Amino acid sequence: MSLHHLLPPPDEPEPREPWPGEEEALAQAAAAGRRAAAWIRKLPHPPGDTWITGRLPDAVEDALTSLDPGDETALAPDARGGLPETTEQTLAGLIYAMPEASACLTPEQQIALLAIVHCAAGIPRLLANDPGTVITDGELAALCKVLDFATRT
Repeated sequence: MSLHHLLPPPDEPEPREPWPGEEEALAQAAAAGRRAAAWIRKLPHPPGDTWITGRLPDAVEDALTSLDPGDETALAPDARGGLPETTEQTLAGLIYAMPEASACLTPEQQIALLAIVHCAAGIPRLLANDPGTVITDGELAALCKVLDFATRT
């Protein structure tokens, strides 16, 4: 006979207190991610390619609209900064697609695309490493400016 029903429920962790400016910073990152993804979708691309204008911008948008400063698994030994594995793999795949895509893109577009994807892959890890500093010291906002600047090329 089990007596588990007589035990008190395990303590629920206290809800996490948001960092000052967290909601605004995450909204800014999500908006920058959506703008960057829209910019990528408009790029010229090799005939028949759906990766650069489909999967890649979807991954950029996913990475920047799902940031979670409270994700405690983000720094596990096999951490991806809270990114789903498929999103991380898609972002990492740009380097393999660039040689073919470079025939359709200007040098400025190539640099901007690399900057956007690097930010999209790195911001979740940066946020997971030290969310308070990244949010309150304006580091996330600064990277959002990089994203926005890259889309102006």
